[in-house]
Amino acid sequence: MASVNGEGKCNFCTNESKYTCPRCNVPYCSAACYKHSSHAQCSEEFYRTMVEEELHGGAVSDESRKKMIEILRRANSGESPLEDGEDALDSDDDEDMEDLDKRMADIDLNNSEAVWKKLSEEERKEFQELIKNGEIEDLIPPWIPWWEQEVPKVQEVSSPSSSTPAYVLNCPTVVDAPMLKEVMKESPSPCIPFNILNVLAAYSWTVRLFNGDHQESSLDATEAIFVLSTVLSSNANYEEAAVAVESPKIEAQNHLWLMESEEFCNTVRDDVWKILKGPTSTDKTFYMRAAISEIHVLLTTCKVSLAKRKKSPGTRKGIFPPTLLQDSNQVELKLTTLPTVKLAIKKVEFFLSYINEYSSVLASISP
Repeated sequence: MASVNGEGKCNFCTNESKYTCPRCNVPYCSAACYKHSSHAQCSEEFYRTMVEEELHGGAVSDESRKKMIEILRRANSGESPLEDGEDALDSDDDEDMEDLDKRMADIDLNNSEAVWKKLSEEERKEFQELIKNGEIEDLIPPWIPWWEQEVPKVQEVSSPSSSTPAYVLNCPTVVDAPMLKEVMKESPSPCIPFNILNVLAAYSWTVRLFNGDHQESSLDATEAIFVLSTVLSSNANYEEAAVAVESPKIEAQNHLWLMESEEFCNTVRDDVWKILKGPTSTDKTFYMRAAISEIHVLLTTCKVSLAKRKKSPGTRKGIFPPTLLQDSNQVELKLTTLPTVKLAIKKVEFFLSYINEYSSVLASISP
C-alpha cells in the first residue's frame, strides 16, 4: 500500500486531494487515481464487491436468465468474453450449451440454492474465480440503450392496422399523464426544464451502471437515482442546463459505488442530449416521456418492494447462494424510504404533465 503524501495532496499525483479511501484512509483526487495500480488492493476489492452485490440482489428476468446461462457456458469453456462471429462456437461448445440449457430448463433462477446445485464442481470453481478476480463484468454482454436505436427518416408503422411508429416498440411504455393546466393553475417555475435534465442525467447514469438490469434491482437502482438526482431526493432546483446535467457526476464522486470514468460521464452527458432531441423532429419529446415513464415504473416497483419489506423484512434474493458471496454487502438504502419514493412518484408525474404541455420550452434547450 502506498504511503500517504503531504497533507492535502493526492497520494497518486500532484493534484489536491478531494477524497479519502474508506479502507486505508489514503487521500486521492479522482476515480482514475482511486484505481491507480499502487492502490489495487483497495480498489479491486471494492469493485469486486460491487459486482458481487449486483449478482446477489434483485429478481431475474428471462433476459437475465439467458445472460447468466451464456456467462456460465463461457466460464465453463474458458472462452474469451470478447469472441464473436460465426466461428466463435465449435461443436463442443454447442454441446456444452445444450447441456447447460437442459440443466437450467426447469430451474427458477431466483432460487439461488437450486441453481448452485445444478452447477458442476468445475463450473462452481470457475465462477468463483471470475468473481474473485473481478473478471465477471467482462462476461456480461453490454446493454444497448433504447435511445441509441437507428430511426429512419421515413417511418414504418408497427403493423398495417396501426399508426404507431416502429421505434416506439423499442422504448419503455409511456405513462399517460394529464396536461399540466389540469393539475395546477399557476405558471410553473422556470427551473422545471433544467430539473428534468437533472433527472434524465441521473436516469442515464443509473441504467448504464446497472447494464440495463435496473428494473430487476429496483431498490438499489432507486437509491442510485436518488443519490445522483438532488431534484428527486432533496427538492433541489437548477437554473442552467449544464449545471443540471453535470450534477450527478459531482454527487457520484461522494459515493464509491457510483463513481465512474470521465468517459462514462461524457457518455451520460451525450445521452441527455440524445433523449432531449428525440427520435424525430415531429416527435421530439417522446424519448423524454419514455425515460421519465420508466423512472415512474421503477419507483412504483420500489414502493411495492418497500411495503413488502415493512410487513415481512428479509434479505433480497440473489442469483447465487450466500456460500458463493460470503463477503458481499448489499447497497445500503440511505435515501430510499417509502415516503421519499411516494413523493418522487408525484414529482415524476408532474414532469410528465409538464412535458406534455411545454414541449416547445424543452425543445429550445441546447447543449
